[in-house]
Amino acid sequence: MRKKQLPAGTHDKLFRRAAGVYQLEVQVNQLLSKRGFQRIETPTIEFAEVFEDERNQDDLYRFFDNQGRMLTLRPDMTLPVGRVVASTKVELPLKLSYSGKVFRYHDEMKGLQNEFTQAGVEIIGFPSIKAEFEAILTAEFVLRSLNVPNFSIEIGHAGIFEKIVQELAFSTKEAEALKIHFLNKSISDCYQVATAHPSPVSAFLIALPKLFGEVGPTLAKAKDLLPKQHPILTDLAEIEALVALFPEAIQKKLRVDLGMVGVMDYYTGILFSSFSEGIPENFLSGGRYDYLFQRFDMEQTNSVGWAMNLEAVFDALYRHHEKPQGQKILVHFDASVAEQAAALVEPGVELSLFDTAEETRSFAKRWGYQEVWFLTDQQFVKEGINHD
Repeated sequence: MRKKQLPAGTHDKLFRRAAGVYQLEVQVNQLLSKRGFQRIETPTIEFAEVFEDERNQDDLYRFFDNQGRMLTLRPDMTLPVGRVVASTKVELPLKLSYSGKVFRYHDEMKGLQNEFTQAGVEIIGFPSIKAEFEAILTAEFVLRSLNVPNFSIEIGHAGIFEKIVQELAFSTKEAEALKIHFLNKSISDCYQVATAHPSPVSAFLIALPKLFGEVGPTLAKAKDLLPKQHPILTDLAEIEALVALFPEAIQKKLRVDLGMVGVMDYYTGILFSSFSEGIPENFLSGGRYDYLFQRFDMEQTNSVGWAMNLEAVFDALYRHHEKPQGQKILVHFDASVAEQAAALVEPGVELSLFDTAEETRSFAKRWGYQEVWFLTDQQFVKEGINHD
């Protein structure tokens, strides 16, 4: 019997968490609107063909409709946005924002979320490095406005991984194994790959799990490990040029991670992720995806975007910031003075729905009310609540 159970990786959000994540979603959308992004919404359910080119097909929640067509719960927002742009032929360029639920299946033993709320942006049709600049600038603005504690933004490049795969002439299976080594920052595995497949990038590959941190020193070390005129140097120069665009105050929050790889397969250029104290993994990630729209029979369209896990951000904010306790007052009233009681209701002042004063006091203490106001046709009394 599972009628009182939930599928693995899903959770009920109650009270403070439910309200907090919802309010955070609203706040992020308001911040993005101020930056000139136009909101877009797509269905939770899509035809599976929208995601058919993704390698991680096992991560999809798939099912059939009553006509036998394969459907899926969306695992991310970028591909549905691409479908909308391609199918509506809306005029480009555009700056779009979104929020909503996404679903990715993970094995029950991993203990990971299979359903979470995302908010993000897509900057479509702007061909220059200014698109990455705007994407990272907007991410920094949102995180700073939310008071996310001590966050940093790490920058990488999808081309580094792809060029190593080409250099080593790896098969798709070997490339997937190498991607896992990169994600795990496995020094021993990268060493084994480099020694088993000697190449001009062997020294760079061995050092790659440790090539992250401050921008200048990390890029300088990487350049020393690569042969002159190697194509990866072009990717490093692109990172360097991008970082140079930012004011000094933001540059202090920027780091590089040359072993970064895109979670989704469509990233082609600059990648970036954000980290913060108390969050075990990146909660915001994105990058450039120039060829995604070709999946939908459009020409190559330069685009960049990012997505944020709102549940992870809420958890960080809740742990690191003491929430000020606003006014919470409960009004206990007799039915004979219901009209007068209703007139007292305002933000922070609620009506008690209990029949007895003792029930009202007990409820107020349990849920953190500061006062109970007792209203009868004879008197109006305010009583403080002791929470010791």
